Amino acid sequence: MKLLDTDIFIDFFRGVPEAEEYIAENIDEIVFSAISEAELLSGKICNDQTEREKVFHLLSQFDKIPVGNPLVQIAGDIRRNHNISLPDAIIAASAAVNSATLVTRNLKHFKGIDKLKVEDPY
Repeated sequence: MKLLDTDIFIDFFRGVPEAEEYIAENIDEIVFSAISEAELLSGKICNDQTEREKVFHLLSQFDKIPVGNPLVQIAGDIRRNHNISLPDAIIAASAAVNSATLVTRNLKHFKGIDKLKVEDPY
């Protein structure tokens, strides 16, 4: 299982060929955090209903990891112990709790987090 960080989805929507290829090649293994959905929907591009529907269409192909207990408790510990943003801590906890590899280009944000497998996709 591969949990995609929001940056990979952003690259996809920006037409980055490597992101498009990575998603196509790993489509059966991909999951995402509910936080990534919120981050994507918070972008100004989603003021356009057509663009918003593109986000929903892409995400509908994958399983969403909900944010609830005990995930939020683990995210709190990660945030406190690693001094990363709360959204990143929730994404990291989502991957760790589900034994998924976190796929991100932001390796430095997640460096040193126990029980977290991280992959740079391209």
